[in-house]
Amino acid sequence: MAMTATKALRRLCELKQWTLTNLEAQKLLYFAQMIALGQSDGKKPLVDGHFQAWDLGPVLPGAYHDAKLFGNRPIKKFIFSGSGPIPMWDPVLEEALEQFGHLTGSGLVAESHWIGGAWVKHYRPGARGIDIPNADILAEYRARAGN
Repeated sequence: MAMTATKALRRLCELKQWTLTNLEAQKLLYFAQMIALGQSDGKKPLVDGHFQAWDLGPVLPGAYHDAKLFGNRPIKKFIFSGSGPIPMWDPVLEEALEQFGHLTGSGLVAESHWIGGAWVKHYRPGARGIDIPNADILAEYRARAGN
């Protein structure tokens, strides 16, 4: 069962001790979605809803709007209610952080613009509202893994 964008964003921020900006969180959520889809052969997405192809890479609109008031500053805990691990999904979020969490915001943007990736396939300059299908995110996972 997928979780909401808000829960995924909150848990990711908790795991990074509230140091993530919205831009960084968006890209890490995208990579976590890719890992979840890849590990489940597309059957178990991390989050409900679809990522969209925005100018700076994949964005989960619900999570973006939850945290946009922070601009380029770290997201703060006060905008969320509830807390704690989400056992089914923590390993996926932790894996995304292990693989991509060392990158800066610009590094995450560059990584999400991977040639042959799902964002590149759907991006149209200046456009918003263009969904990135989970099937294409899964295909990117497989291409990155060499499958």
